[in-house]
Amino acid sequence: MPAANNVPTLEDVANLAGVSKSTASRILAAPEGVRVPYAAETQRKVLDATAKLGYKPSKLARGLSMARTGIIGLVVPSLTDSFFPGVTSALETHLAEEGYSVILANSNGDSRIQRARMDDLLSWHIDGLIIAPTQAAGEAGLFWELWRRKTPFVLLDRTFPETPFCSVSTQDEVGAAMAVEHLIATGCRRIVWVGGPLDISTNRLRHTGYTTALIHHGLLPRADYALAGSSCEEAGQRALDRILALSPRPDAVFCFSDLVAFGILEACTRQGIRVPQDLAIVGYADLPQSGMLKVALTTVRQPRALLGRRAAEVLMASIGKSGHSEQVTLPVELIVRESTRAVPAHVLHEISTP
Repeated sequence: MPAANNVPTLEDVANLAGVSKSTASRILAAPEGVRVPYAAETQRKVLDATAKLGYKPSKLARGLSMARTGIIGLVVPSLTDSFFPGVTSALETHLAEEGYSVILANSNGDSRIQRARMDDLLSWHIDGLIIAPTQAAGEAGLFWELWRRKTPFVLLDRTFPETPFCSVSTQDEVGAAMAVEHLIATGCRRIVWVGGPLDISTNRLRHTGYTTALIHHGLLPRADYALAGSSCEEAGQRALDRILALSPRPDAVFCFSDLVAFGILEACTRQGIRVPQDLAIVGYADLPQSGMLKVALTTVRQPRALLGRRAAEVLMASIGKSGHSEQVTLPVELIVRESTRAVPAHVLHEISTP
């Protein structure tokens, strides 16, 4: 028996069952339903000893002997941004149903931290990796390295164009165009973009959708109407002063994230700017808070739960299948609320008429 307060070991199980350590190991490592070359009585003794001692086999040790650990690594750029927790929850649930555990790591949007976290996870001999990459300059080379090593991985919410890497993302360009089309339909013409770094694929595609929709309606995108910032409420609060300083003053703002839109809405309240009468606002993601604000936010809804589940499914399809390449793009939906004006009836008629 193990000493008091000591964690029981495989050797303790073998001693109690009266078998060798290798015999106990092979019996416990056998997948359910697979026959092992030991008498039923021997197997029963090992299982009874395991239960009596409360022994928990090491997933890592078992995985090393079977070339599988049952562990998936997950790296996201933020644990505080309420977009990724919704994705992570659905992802973990599906992987658990498949018998996998998840080790979660936060890169803080820093490529150096991301590389360190990935190295740590890979040292655990994980079966696969799901990651929302920081997309720093030259970072695609890191994933080409994983590809050459045949490490199963899926890019989450972000992509590297013209690569075979598995990815699950949403219609960022389409969603941004829908948002701008809606603003134009409500009569807005001076529409500001408040976005993040364009080296990140989601931001770049949303900016493309923004400019494409403007041009489609004969509106020239203005360089001074494209404001860069980070994805946080504080950035949105700071952005309002820059928006109000523009000439002519904008009548609408499309934000690349709901968090930025939340900050702009709060700053508008403090400064007496009426939403949507003085400034219409559209966000992106449809975070849980979006519909609960004093002025509920019009936004583009990303299917967070579906994004997580599909990422898990694509990774499962990649494990044990060398060279698997699958790119999934999920649809988005415009959710119209109080932060934008209603579309005039005659415009709705024109839109609905072929």
